[in-house]
Amino acid sequence: MEVSNPDRLVFPEIGGTKRDVVAYYERMAPRAFPHVAGRPVSIRRYPKGLAAAGFFQKNVPAHYPPSIDRFPVPRNRAASKKHAGKGGKDQEFTVYPILREPGHLAYLANQGAIEIHAPTSLAADLLHPDRIVIDLDPPPGSFARVRRAASVVRDALGAHGLASVPVATGSKGYHVVAPIRPSVESETIAAAVQKFAALLAARHGEELTIVFRVALRGERVFVDWLRNTPIATVVAPYSLRARPRAPVATPLDWAEIETTDPDAFTIADVERLLDRPDPLADLASTPSDAARFVAEIDAAFEASGFVFETFDRFRS
Repeated sequence: MEVSNPDRLVFPEIGGTKRDVVAYYERMAPRAFPHVAGRPVSIRRYPKGLAAAGFFQKNVPAHYPPSIDRFPVPRNRAASKKHAGKGGKDQEFTVYPILREPGHLAYLANQGAIEIHAPTSLAADLLHPDRIVIDLDPPPGSFARVRRAASVVRDALGAHGLASVPVATGSKGYHVVAPIRPSVESETIAAAVQKFAALLAARHGEELTIVFRVALRGERVFVDWLRNTPIATVVAPYSLRARPRAPVATPLDWAEIETTDPDAFTIADVERLLDRPDPLADLASTPSDAARFVAEIDAAFEASGFVFETFDRFRS
């Protein structure tokens, strides 16, 4: 690919240029593409590099090639269930890009993209997710708390029939990802995961919390269930992160989590990343049945006596 402004400094701390970012996505495309293919992606762009402000882009610009599909989703959530992907004149839409070729990743990098974010479902079946994501956001300091939290989440998911994989996010924490068969509606999954998080926080009150405001969490790890709401996104595996060392979101084996920090892998590790197995892709080939998880969590939540409340981030 002919890179525009190839010498532009994107990661000043490590001397990483735009050429380096495009080259990373070209080289990593065979590994990264399966995790974003067919999903309506959002893009975090830094046209001037990290030295200037970046922004999230959801709508497809007119100049994107026709090989990148356009996928309209109503901005009114209530209408999404009926109209997602169909278009229409009576509704305001966000028109997401859908990548259909591995080379599209390098194309986006040449447009100033650093991060790629994707929802938990494919565009072809937007309302039936094929994975559950628990995002663990730790307090400042040692990673010991978030490592422990990841193991607690793994064991709790496993107790309800869901196998999972940890992902080092390239930021502060880990994701715990459970591939599932796309047989349960997204709203049902989202409610069940919120209840799951509440039950975990009640059971491990000194370590975990579902309190949204950072100032009220203390030294506890935030169990973020919000990545599972319809069209919510999560950073894609093997995406670069817009942080000074250019870290990479990387799926791990559970045996690695005690020795692998969330930002352990960087753009400089591309060959090392390609030499590693992909535990998430492997697990996704045998997805779990989420129906058991939903039924058991609903029963446990009802037995707990807790009251389920629809989350409003502006009141939490």
